[in-house]
Amino acid sequence: MKLSRHLLIVGVVAASVWLSATPAQAEGRMDKLKRGLAGMALGGVEVPATLCEECRNEGWPMGITVGFFKAVGNFAAREVLGVFEFVTAPFPWPDDQYKPYMEPAYPWDRFSSVKEPLPVAPPPTIPPSPKPAK
Repeated sequence: MKLSRHLLIVGVVAASVWLSATPAQAEGRMDKLKRGLAGMALGGVEVPATLCEECRNEGWPMGITVGFFKAVGNFAAREVLGVFEFVTAPFPWPDDQYKPYMEPAYPWDRFSSVKEPLPVAPPPTIPPSPKPAK
């Protein structure tokens, strides 16, 4: 019993060190693991976030109608990718990298994503009033 507890502690510490020791790169094992956990646990955040993003970028009629279907699709993709990233977090697979497979990397980042603003026309100039003749 004591030996199994010591082996469990050593295994957890070794796994923690192995997962946190990443080469010098932008994304690593822990980032992939965090993205996976966030995708699995908070994938439902994708629905209101996508609806907000679409309403903000395309207007509320398009945001509510088209945004709903995008939101459901993003939710399903976020959940599946969350499981995939969680399971493959220790390995730089595929393509020897730990980059996110979905943009934005976390579901809550969609609340702050804004499309480029449309150009605004300058206000009309008011011509000067004619001076009364003397």
